[in-house]
Amino acid sequence: MRIVSIEIIETCIPLKKPYKLSRRYGYLEKTKPVIIKIHTDEGFIGYGETDPMGRFTGETPETVAAVLKTDLAPAILGEDPTNLHLVHETLDAVVRDNHMAKGALDMACYDLLGKASGMPLYRVLGGSLYEELPIMGSIGGGSIEETVAAANAEKDKGYHSLMVKVGGDPVQDGERVLAVRDSLGKDYPLIVDANQGYDVASAFRFIDIARAANPVLFEQPVDAENIEGIASIRKKCGVPVSVDESILSYRHAQEVIRLEAADVFSIKVCKNGGIKATLQIIELARSKGIDILFNSMIEEGITQAASLNIALTTSNLFPFGHAYFSPLRLAADITDYSSNIVGGKVRAPKSPGLGVKILDDVLESFTIKRETIKAQ
Repeated sequence: MRIVSIEIIETCIPLKKPYKLSRRYGYLEKTKPVIIKIHTDEGFIGYGETDPMGRFTGETPETVAAVLKTDLAPAILGEDPTNLHLVHETLDAVVRDNHMAKGALDMACYDLLGKASGMPLYRVLGGSLYEELPIMGSIGGGSIEETVAAANAEKDKGYHSLMVKVGGDPVQDGERVLAVRDSLGKDYPLIVDANQGYDVASAFRFIDIARAANPVLFEQPVDAENIEGIASIRKKCGVPVSVDESILSYRHAQEVIRLEAADVFSIKVCKNGGIKATLQIIELARSKGIDILFNSMIEEGITQAASLNIALTTSNLFPFGHAYFSPLRLAADITDYSSNIVGGKVRAPKSPGLGVKILDDVLESFTIKRETIKAQ
C-alpha cells in the first residue's frame, strides 16, 4: 500500500454554547479542527484530525496547515502508511516538534492500518479491556447559580463525573465548587481544572476552600512550565493532582515524573502527537503507577474515536470517567462517533480502523479551505 495523495481540510465549527475556561484562556466560542484525508493506491482512505489551540499547545490551525502542506505531507507521499515506524522517522527528520501536525498524519495512518487489517484499531493494538467507558462531563465558569445549573444538567445526562473549570478568582472559584458539591450530593465525583489560571499561592488559596468538596482531582493548577510549583502543590494540597498542558511530549512526561508532580496524566491524543506517541506516554505512566485521564481539546469525532481506541487498551485508567462527549458541544459531529454515546457511557466501535464514518456533507458545510498534496 502506498500514499498517493493527502488532503488537508481546514474547518471552523462553532460551539453550541460559549465555554468559559480559566482567565488565561477566556471564552471559547469555536474550534478549528484540521482534518487529514490520506488516499492510497489500494483505495483505502485514512482520516486524521488535530485540534490546535495556540495558547494551549503552541501550535495554531494556521501553523499546522502550513507545515503539513509545505513539509510533512510531501515527505510521506509514496510511503507505506501502515509502516508507522518509518512514517514517524520520516516526519521527525523533516521538522522538529510540531506534535499536532504530525499527530494528524499519524492518526490517519493508524486508521489505514486498521482498515487494511479489517479490524477496529483497538484490536490491532492488542485487544480491548472494556466494552464501554464512563463519560466525564465538563462545565465552564460563571456565577454560582449558573455553575450549579450547568452541573445538574451534566449529571442529568447520565455522566459519571464532572470537571468544573476554575482558574479565576480563587475564593469565588472555591465557593462555586462548594455549591456544586452541595447540589450534586456528597458521592458524585468532582474534578477541578484550573487550566494554568493560578499562581502557586492562589492555587493553595483555592484548594484550601474547595478541599471541603472532596474533589477527586486538581488539574493543571499553575503554568505548564512550572513543574516545581505543581510538585509543591501536589505534596501539600491533600488532593490528587493531574497535569495537562505540562505534558505535550514524552520528554515532558519524563520531567513531570522526575519531579513527582502528578498522580494522573491528562492525555489528549492530538496534543500528545498522535497515537504512537500517546501509547508511549501511557506505558511510561503505567510503569510509574500514574493513572490516565482521557481528556479533550474540544474535538470532533475523528480525534475522539482515536482517543477511545487507545483508552480501550489502557489498564491504568483514571476510575471516574473520561471526556468522550466533545462533539456534542459543537454545532455538529462531522462523523457518526456520537452514536456510540448511550446512557452516559461510550461504547467500543465495531468498524475497522478508527471505527467512524465521515459525514461528508457535514464536513463540507464547515470547511473553509481545502488543499490536496500529491506527487508531481
